Amino acid sequence: MKWRDKLSDMQLDVLQEIGNIGAGNAATSLSNMIGKTVDIEVPHAQIVDLSDLYKVLDQPEEITAATVVGIKGDAPGKMLMIFPSQAAKKLISFLIGQEPEDLTSLDEMGQSVLKEIGNIMCSSYIIALSNFTSLFLESDVPMLVVDMLGAIIAETSIQAAEEYDDVIMVENLLNISEEGDVKGFLMLFPEGESLDKIFSKLGIQ
Repeated sequence: MKWRDKLSDMQLDVLQEIGNIGAGNAATSLSNMIGKTVDIEVPHAQIVDLSDLYKVLDQPEEITAATVVGIKGDAPGKMLMIFPSQAAKKLISFLIGQEPEDLTSLDEMGQSVLKEIGNIMCSSYIIALSNFTSLFLESDVPMLVVDMLGAIIAETSIQAAEEYDDVIMVENLLNISEEGDVKGFLMLFPEGESLDKIFSKLGIQ
Protein backbone atom coordinates (compact mmCIF):
# COMPACT_ATOMS: atom_id res chain seq x y z
CA MET A 1 0.00 0.00 0.00
CA LYS A 2 1.08 3.57 -0.62
CA TRP A 3 0.16 6.82 1.11
CA ARG A 4 0.83 8.45 -2.25
CA ASP A 5 -2.29 6.72 -3.60
CA LYS A 6 -4.46 7.75 -0.63
CA LEU A 7 -3.55 11.37 0.09
CA SER A 8 -4.50 14.31 -2.11
CA ASP A 9 -2.25 17.34 -2.59
CA MET A 10 -4.63 19.34 -0.40
CA GLN A 11 -4.38 16.81 2.43
CA LEU A 12 -0.59 16.85 2.23
CA ASP A 13 -0.65 20.67 2.26
CA VAL A 14 -2.74 20.56 5.43
CA LEU A 15 -0.21 18.27 7.11
CA GLN A 16 2.51 20.70 6.06
CA GLU A 17 0.61 23.68 7.47
CA ILE A 18 0.12 21.85 10.76
CA GLY A 19 3.86 21.17 10.67
CA ASN A 20 4.47 24.88 10.19
CA ILE A 21 2.44 25.74 13.30
CA GLY A 22 4.16 22.97 15.26
CA ALA A 23 7.57 24.20 14.09
CA GLY A 24 6.85 27.68 15.44
CA ASN A 25 6.07 26.25 18.86
CA ALA A 26 9.08 23.92 18.70
CA ALA A 27 11.41 26.83 17.83
CA THR A 28 10.34 28.67 20.99
CA SER A 29 10.85 25.60 23.18
CA LEU A 30 14.22 24.79 21.60
CA SER A 31 15.39 28.40 22.01
CA ASN A 32 14.65 28.16 25.72
CA MET A 33 16.43 24.81 25.97
CA ILE A 34 19.54 25.74 23.99
CA GLY A 35 19.81 29.34 25.14
CA LYS A 36 20.15 30.61 21.57
CA THR A 37 17.66 31.86 19.01
CA VAL A 38 16.29 28.98 16.95
CA ASP A 39 14.38 29.54 13.71
CA ILE A 40 12.76 26.74 11.76
CA GLU A 41 12.10 27.29 8.07
CA VAL A 42 8.62 26.50 6.76
CA PRO A 43 8.65 22.68 6.85
CA HIS A 44 8.33 20.75 3.61
CA ALA A 45 5.92 17.79 3.65
CA GLN A 46 6.31 15.02 1.13
CA ILE A 47 5.69 11.32 0.66
CA VAL A 48 8.87 9.32 0.19
CA ASP A 49 9.22 5.66 -0.81
CA LEU A 50 10.98 3.68 1.90
CA SER A 51 13.48 2.51 -0.71
CA ASP A 52 14.40 6.16 -1.42
CA LEU A 53 14.79 7.32 2.18
CA TYR A 54 18.54 6.90 2.05
CA LYS A 55 18.61 9.83 -0.40
CA VAL A 56 17.43 12.33 2.23
CA LEU A 57 20.41 11.74 4.52
CA ASP A 58 23.84 13.13 3.75
CA GLN A 59 25.54 9.90 4.84
CA PRO A 60 22.83 7.22 4.76
CA GLU A 61 25.22 4.38 5.51
CA GLU A 62 26.11 5.85 8.89
CA ILE A 63 24.43 5.10 12.19
CA THR A 64 21.77 7.71 12.91
CA ALA A 65 19.62 8.74 15.87
CA ALA A 66 15.83 8.86 16.06
CA THR A 67 13.42 9.83 18.78
CA VAL A 68 10.28 7.70 18.65
CA VAL A 69 7.15 9.25 20.15
CA GLY A 70 3.88 7.35 20.32
CA ILE A 71 0.61 9.19 19.66
CA LYS A 72 -2.21 8.19 21.99
CA GLY A 73 -5.86 9.16 21.82
CA ASP A 74 -8.42 9.54 19.04
CA ALA A 75 -5.96 9.10 16.16
CA PRO A 76 -3.10 6.89 17.37
CA GLY A 77 0.19 6.30 15.63
CA LYS A 78 3.87 7.01 15.95
CA MET A 79 6.17 9.87 15.05
CA LEU A 80 9.90 9.76 14.44
CA MET A 81 12.32 12.66 14.58
CA ILE A 82 15.45 11.58 12.75
CA PHE A 83 18.72 13.49 12.69
CA PRO A 84 21.51 12.43 10.33
CA SER A 85 24.68 11.39 12.11
CA GLN A 86 26.56 14.68 11.82
CA ALA A 87 23.49 16.74 12.74
CA ALA A 88 22.92 14.65 15.86
CA LYS A 89 26.54 15.08 16.94
CA LYS A 90 26.31 18.82 16.28
CA LEU A 91 23.21 19.17 18.47
CA ILE A 92 24.92 17.34 21.33
CA SER A 93 27.96 19.61 21.06
CA PHE A 94 25.72 22.71 21.26
CA LEU A 95 24.37 21.66 24.62
CA ILE A 96 27.17 19.85 26.38
CA GLY A 97 30.19 21.39 24.68
CA GLN A 98 31.68 18.19 23.36
CA GLU A 99 30.91 16.33 20.15
CA PRO A 100 30.69 12.55 20.53
CA GLU A 101 32.84 10.40 18.26
CA ASP A 102 30.25 7.67 17.89
CA LEU A 103 26.47 7.74 18.37
CA THR A 104 26.48 4.09 19.43
CA SER A 105 28.42 4.91 22.59
CA LEU A 106 26.52 8.00 23.77
CA ASP A 107 26.59 8.71 27.47
CA GLU A 108 23.40 9.43 29.40
CA MET A 109 23.71 13.19 28.83
CA GLY A 110 24.09 12.82 25.07
CA GLN A 111 21.12 10.46 24.88
CA SER A 112 19.04 12.86 26.95
CA VAL A 113 19.82 15.79 24.64
CA LEU A 114 18.71 13.98 21.48
CA LYS A 115 15.67 12.46 23.17
CA GLU A 116 14.49 15.83 24.48
CA ILE A 117 15.04 17.70 21.20
CA GLY A 118 13.22 14.97 19.28
CA ASN A 119 10.44 14.97 21.86
CA ILE A 120 9.98 18.74 21.51
CA MET A 121 9.72 18.46 17.71
CA CYS A 122 7.27 15.54 17.76
CA SER A 123 5.15 16.81 20.63
CA SER A 124 4.84 20.28 19.07
CA TYR A 125 3.44 18.67 15.91
CA ILE A 126 1.07 16.45 17.91
CA ILE A 127 -0.22 19.43 19.93
CA ALA A 128 -0.74 21.45 16.73
CA LEU A 129 -2.59 18.49 15.19
CA SER A 130 -4.81 18.20 18.25
CA ASN A 131 -5.57 21.94 18.31
CA PHE A 132 -6.27 21.98 14.56
CA THR A 133 -8.71 19.05 14.68
CA SER A 134 -10.10 19.22 18.26
CA LEU A 135 -9.22 15.51 18.55
CA PHE A 136 -7.81 14.24 21.83
CA LEU A 137 -4.16 13.44 21.11
CA GLU A 138 -1.23 13.18 23.49
CA SER A 139 2.41 12.16 23.31
CA ASP A 140 3.70 8.95 24.82
CA VAL A 141 7.05 8.73 26.60
CA PRO A 142 9.83 9.34 24.03
CA MET A 143 12.37 6.65 23.22
CA LEU A 144 15.76 7.13 21.57
CA VAL A 145 16.87 4.61 18.96
CA VAL A 146 20.40 4.59 17.49
CA ASP A 147 20.77 2.36 14.44
CA MET A 148 20.97 2.30 10.66
CA LEU A 149 18.16 4.31 9.06
CA GLY A 150 16.65 1.25 7.36
CA ALA A 151 16.45 -0.69 10.61
CA ILE A 152 14.78 2.19 12.45
CA ILE A 153 12.15 2.70 9.75
CA ALA A 154 11.48 -1.02 9.36
CA GLU A 155 10.88 -1.49 13.07
CA THR A 156 8.55 1.51 13.29
CA SER A 157 6.52 0.63 10.19
CA ILE A 158 6.10 -2.97 11.36
CA GLN A 159 4.58 -1.67 14.60
CA ALA A 160 1.95 0.34 12.68
CA ALA A 161 -1.45 -1.23 12.11
CA GLU A 162 -1.05 -1.32 8.32
CA GLU A 163 2.09 -1.73 6.28
CA TYR A 164 2.97 0.93 3.74
CA ASP A 165 6.02 1.06 1.51
CA ASP A 166 6.23 4.84 1.70
CA VAL A 167 6.23 7.34 4.55
CA ILE A 168 4.82 10.81 5.25
CA MET A 169 7.84 13.00 5.94
CA VAL A 170 8.08 16.61 7.10
CA GLU A 171 11.55 18.06 6.52
CA ASN A 172 12.67 20.65 9.08
CA LEU A 173 15.66 22.99 8.80
CA LEU A 174 16.67 24.44 12.15
CA ASN A 175 18.78 27.58 12.11
CA ILE A 176 20.54 28.06 15.44
CA SER A 177 22.00 31.51 16.13
CA GLU A 178 25.80 31.53 15.76
CA GLU A 179 25.82 27.77 15.11
CA GLY A 180 24.32 27.35 11.63
CA ASP A 181 21.75 25.00 10.16
CA VAL A 182 20.73 21.55 11.35
CA LYS A 183 18.42 19.40 9.23
CA GLY A 184 16.00 16.91 10.73
CA PHE A 185 13.22 14.75 9.37
CA LEU A 186 9.87 14.22 11.07
CA MET A 187 8.09 11.06 9.95
CA LEU A 188 4.47 10.19 10.60
CA PHE A 189 3.22 6.60 10.93
CA PRO A 190 -0.57 6.73 11.47
CA GLU A 191 -2.37 3.62 12.67
CA GLY A 192 -5.53 2.22 11.13
CA GLU A 193 -8.00 4.97 10.21
CA SER A 194 -6.24 7.76 12.10
CA LEU A 195 -5.72 10.01 9.08
CA ASP A 196 -9.32 9.47 7.96
CA LYS A 197 -10.45 10.75 11.36
CA ILE A 198 -8.17 13.77 11.11
CA PHE A 199 -9.28 14.77 7.63
CA SER A 200 -12.92 14.10 8.46
CA LYS A 201 -12.64 16.57 11.33
CA LEU A 202 -11.12 19.10 8.94
CA GLY A 203 -13.76 18.48 6.28
CA ILE A 204 -11.32 17.39 3.59
CA GLN A 205 -11.97 13.80 2.54
